Amino acid sequence: MLSVIGTATYIIDILTIAAVLAAMFVFFFKRKSVKLMLIYATVFVAYVALILLDEYFGVSVPIARALVTVLIWFMVAALAVVYQSDLKVVFFNLTRSHEKTAPDPGDLSDEELRKSVEEITRACQTMSKSRTGALIVIAPTVVAQHILDTGVELEALVSASLLEAIFNTRAPFHDGAAIIKGNKVLAAGCFLPLSQSQTVAKNLGTRHRAGIGITEESDMLTIIVSEETGVISVAKHGELRRFVTPDRLRDILHETLKIAPQTKSRMI
Repeated sequence: MLSVIGTATYIIDILTIAAVLAAMFVFFFKRKSVKLMLIYATVFVAYVALILLDEYFGVSVPIARALVTVLIWFMVAALAVVYQSDLKVVFFNLTRSHEKTAPDPGDLSDEELRKSVEEITRACQTMSKSRTGALIVIAPTVVAQHILDTGVELEALVSASLLEAIFNTRAPFHDGAAIIKGNKVLAAGCFLPLSQSQTVAKNLGTRHRAGIGITEESDMLTIIVSEETGVISVAKHGELRRFVTPDRLRDILHETLKIAPQTKSRMI
């Protein structure tokens, strides 16, 4: 009986260690922080090894174990500070509920969504020509309430003139992001978590890092218009695609919102 309990305990310990290492791998790998992943994994494995030596082999090294324990607590605190924005998004994804602050894209007709896409594309094309900086978030499903709370609630129908007004340099919230769900602009002037990825080009500013950051842990898509160059970029799943043409942007939005392609009427 004791041997069965001992075996079960051993298996549970192994599964727990494997689960923690897997979670660490996924967390750091998504942020392309391989060096940090190796450092954290090494310290964690060292801590587990010290515990196993004490529990299963009777070899006690209290000073080393105390030092590694302090180091782990320090690393956990550092992780919370450096990745606080990312952790907020992670906790939101774990606890989110389907909010009804705007019509779900699935509840709208393709024609309504297509009209919204045309307004967004036209606004981006105009802002690109005038080199007006813009950051637009397209939410296919739900939006984190803590993101909406950082901006000004609008609940307005999407239009090119509204988006151009939001990002006008004289507007009070032009530096933040506009959040769009379906055919509604939910809020403007919102602050987004910045990407911590080391692969983001150094010449890209805060607007691009914010645009990438919100897509790293969600299904959202962001459109960024550079105020320096007028280049339109699109971020999805933590990847940035630059030099997007208006036609390509339209296609990307159709794919994201799952809009059926228009069938050309046959000429008789």
